[in-house]
Amino acid sequence: MDTFNRKTANRKKNGISAKSILIPAVIVILLMHASIVGNTIRINRMGQKLSAATQGNFTYTQTAKAFYNSSDLLADKARLYVSTGDEAYLNEYFLEMRSLMPRDTALAPQIAPIETDASREQLQFALQAAQRCVDIEYRAMRLCAEGLHADLSEYPELANAPLTGAEAALPDGEKQSAAAALLVSTEYLQVKNQIGEHVDRAIQSVATQTAQNIGTLNKTMRSYQILQWVMTVTTIVILSVLCFLLYVLLISPLERSADEVQRGETVPPDKGLAEFRRLAAAYNELLHHRKMMETYLRQQSQTDPLTGLPNRLAFQNFVSELSWEKAHSSVIVFSLDVNGLKEANDQRGHTFGDALLRNSASCIQSALGTGAGKHCFRFGGDEFAAFWVDVPVSELEGALARFEKEQSEHEVSISVGCAYAEDLSETTVEQLFQEADKNMYDDKAEFHRRQAQEVLNNLMQSIDGPDAE
Repeated sequence: MDTFNRKTANRKKNGISAKSILIPAVIVILLMHASIVGNTIRINRMGQKLSAATQGNFTYTQTAKAFYNSSDLLADKARLYVSTGDEAYLNEYFLEMRSLMPRDTALAPQIAPIETDASREQLQFALQAAQRCVDIEYRAMRLCAEGLHADLSEYPELANAPLTGAEAALPDGEKQSAAAALLVSTEYLQVKNQIGEHVDRAIQSVATQTAQNIGTLNKTMRSYQILQWVMTVTTIVILSVLCFLLYVLLISPLERSADEVQRGETVPPDKGLAEFRRLAAAYNELLHHRKMMETYLRQQSQTDPLTGLPNRLAFQNFVSELSWEKAHSSVIVFSLDVNGLKEANDQRGHTFGDALLRNSASCIQSALGTGAGKHCFRFGGDEFAAFWVDVPVSELEGALARFEKEQSEHEVSISVGCAYAEDLSETTVEQLFQEADKNMYDDKAEFHRRQAQEVLNNLMQSIDGPDAE
């Protein structure tokens, strides 16, 4: 009992573990999904059986009707031959007759699964009746052929058809009429009707059996479908309960904690799941260390370690504050670029290049960054910028002259371009900086032109030197 009480107390203090909720829930959901999948397979199989039963009944009906239609077609060809004596009809009769056997053989496997004992018996009766019809048709066509003295060597079945003594004794002129009478005789018509009756009974027998099978399959499928709905609803209920628990024990505490984190406050370590409580405790400890480091990092994050000038981050923050807080101030923007830094790095090494950057920063700060409203930045590589806010534009000319002098004293070369706005609300810092950047590149182009001219002059001197001697 004491052990149970201690576990209960610890659980209340530490919270419910996510594993104690998720693992059983996941197992149950997986089992339910497996059952749903298995039941879906059974439903699909029932559907396939229903489709097969319907298709089988259709195939059987079409096959049986095709048999009856073939009997009618043979009767029509026999009548046409007997009435016209045209051997083309005789040939068509036997073409149809000789195609029946392969066709019946091919269809037999398709109708075998759907046949019943009654339908098989009725079809057998229909076949017997059809054979009697064929016998009568053979007699009639032979009688007609003999009356017309036709050659029956290609039709041995017809040549061997038995005739009665009276039929054989008839004159040739009467044999065709006698043949026609055979095909409308009471016996022949009765046998023809028997074929249709037996075929209809076979079709009805199969249809009745198929309806019974479909009824049984539908009943089974409905039970599977009800089971499917029960399992689906059960799964939805389990998922809903799981979502509710996760909301109460995780999402809701997380939302409250997110607000506290945004405000930089500590998170209560006694709410939600056990894992979340441990996370809250760890966060509170990190928050304490973070606050200790923030002041130091803030100071270091906005200073370029090489030149000591404010860096690109400080530049971006300054531009943002300038756009909002000094919207109606006058602004002069300077864009500066150190000339020859790449060549210095390539020829003298990066240590020399770093010294060049430090000298350049000192030159820029000395000429453009001394005084109220004057700010200098290094925002990348050999690129620098300076801003004068609410500084009289009359100081610009003197400052640029000092800048040229400072370059000589610091032994650096810096291209510079500037842009001025009397009221910042009439333009943007970005537009001013683009204009200053364009002017700087014009200055840099002039610098390169002077360099090229100097090289040309030196070359000319080296060429003219020998001639002068």
